Amino acid sequence: MNQILKALCLSVTVGALFALINVPLPWTLGPIAAISLYSLKTGKRIYWPITIRDAALIVLGYAMGRPFTVETGYKILEHLPLMLIATLITVFVGILVGYITHRKTGISLETCLLGCVPGGLSQMVVLAEEMENTDQTAVTIMQTVRMLSVVFSVPFLTMHVLHDGNPIATAASVPMVSSNEILIYSCVAVAGAFFAKFLRLPTAFLLGPILITGAFILATGIPAPIVPSYIISTAQVCVGTYIGSSINLAKIKMYHGLMPCLFVGVAGVLLVSLFTGYMVVKLTSVSFATAFLSTAPGGLAEMGITALIVGADISTMTAYQLVRLLFIMLLFPIIVKLIIKFRDRNLLSNH
Repeated sequence: MNQILKALCLSVTVGALFALINVPLPWTLGPIAAISLYSLKTGKRIYWPITIRDAALIVLGYAMGRPFTVETGYKILEHLPLMLIATLITVFVGILVGYITHRKTGISLETCLLGCVPGGLSQMVVLAEEMENTDQTAVTIMQTVRMLSVVFSVPFLTMHVLHDGNPIATAASVPMVSSNEILIYSCVAVAGAFFAKFLRLPTAFLLGPILITGAFILATGIPAPIVPSYIISTAQVCVGTYIGSSINLAKIKMYHGLMPCLFVGVAGVLLVSLFTGYMVVKLTSVSFATAFLSTAPGGLAEMGITALIVGADISTMTAYQLVRLLFIMLLFPIIVKLIIKFRDRNLLSNH
């Protein structure tokens, strides 16, 4: 309990400071910075229960599922070819960065591929556990650095350079809703989370509420209450604190020459995401902020929070991010094995 209170004090303090100096996503990035730097400085890891993070993800998932309509469903179907193309581009660039990192650092190719392709920290570490000849610590470091770089840079770019959406409603603009509607949608969001977990979907406690809330709105037409901004900020603190507690910055010192490769790689993937987002804008009617968040190499939770804040089209963003996440989780291990098999065959033929 003492660790939870300490983590909460650190997160809220730095989050408030970030908000004061207008850092993008202060209630997410503040806790990440506070907890990870505290662990680095003191050498002590702070515990934050995953159950609190999961509860916060359910809240955020519901907030992201609210905007779903029949029209957005049709829009997603129209975008499906573009989603697949954007996914293939991102994965190809990640593989290229992984290969270059392997050549420059001498870390195994399997490790670099899992570390450089944007598939989410926890998901790629799980894949590393299941594959041979991988360094799980190196994968964790690569994905951590990539995640931190993206989580800090994408919100800044979106909110200060590409922002062309409408901010989320504040608590003052929340319409009156009945307690029955709040209870109904609370049950729907929680049920969606556990159903997605039962189906073993990726990021179940976020994805489940998004999908089930959207489906429930379409099926019933019952008005979905707006989530007040202070509740969304509280949920962000809970998610950011968990991310910060899972990061071990001290491990970065173990791999010399890795950091330049990673930062150049992240910059390259971001530039490609900007270009892909620009092409999506030209071929569709979505805003640049929506297109960039859809193609950016971040996690569904982080990009979803940013989309909520800037008023981007959350249904489109979720669909793009989900297609990439599912592609990477289902097909990327096969791609890695094919790449390794091709490399080994070439090595044998050369000898």
